[in-house]
Amino acid sequence: MTLKLGLLGANIARSRMPRLQQYLANLADVAMDYVLLDTHELPPLSPREHIRLARDKGFVGLNITHPFKQDIYPLVKSPCIQGHEQIGSYNTLLLDKEDIRGANTDYSGFKKAYEKIMGREEPGRVLLCGAGGVGRAVASGLGDKGCRELLVHDTSRAQAQSLVTLLESRQVSARIVEHDELPDAIKSADGLVNCTAVGMNNSTESVIDPGYINTQRWAFDAVYTPLNTAFLGNCRNAGLECISGFDLWIFQGLDAFRLFTEVEIEASDALLKETLSWLN
Repeated sequence: MTLKLGLLGANIARSRMPRLQQYLANLADVAMDYVLLDTHELPPLSPREHIRLARDKGFVGLNITHPFKQDIYPLVKSPCIQGHEQIGSYNTLLLDKEDIRGANTDYSGFKKAYEKIMGREEPGRVLLCGAGGVGRAVASGLGDKGCRELLVHDTSRAQAQSLVTLLESRQVSARIVEHDELPDAIKSADGLVNCTAVGMNNSTESVIDPGYINTQRWAFDAVYTPLNTAFLGNCRNAGLECISGFDLWIFQGLDAFRLFTEVEIEASDALLKETLSWLN
């Protein structure tokens, strides 16, 4: 049987997720048909209606990307992995006629990406910019890794407060950072995290002024197109240890493939080298 899968999101024509999932399927000898469901090119329906249509057409699973990771959260009846329901967003759905199960492989994938680069080193105090779907997953992962304090900045104060409330419910120390507090927050941080779209598509913008990047230990950028963002370039130039958007992308993709197929594929050096070449 051929697994019918897809990626639901807006303006996703450049996504490499179909290529990754088909590549993994070929490695595992799994029959798969993986397509883009780009709402920019589809009728103007709600996320619920898009998912219902996908299920009616025989889709058994979906990856979810911007801007729907939080929107689809109330539609999920049960988590695929216990604990993922606490994050408040999903990026992977398993569909059957009666149920929608969800997982957040940004959450699990970020923790693996962090371990790959940072080993067992604790994050310390972290400034996180962007409290949306991926921000919630990354923040939750940082909490699991022993983050001492999370400083949350978002252009939407309500979104930032929602994330702080989530973190506090997980016994993670967190507070909102207002715009005028950013310079001091940056200087006091051990880690700098970008979970916004700033820097995408070869933009020269950086979410953090490079003049403030100097004494921190590490940085992460969720953006992976381009692979080397202005923000990560500034961090590398300052000597920070850097986790790239690719590191998150590949591990969350491997975790999603395992959920879709029940096949575990190792993140071997050969696999990482091959998939990294698609982004250069």
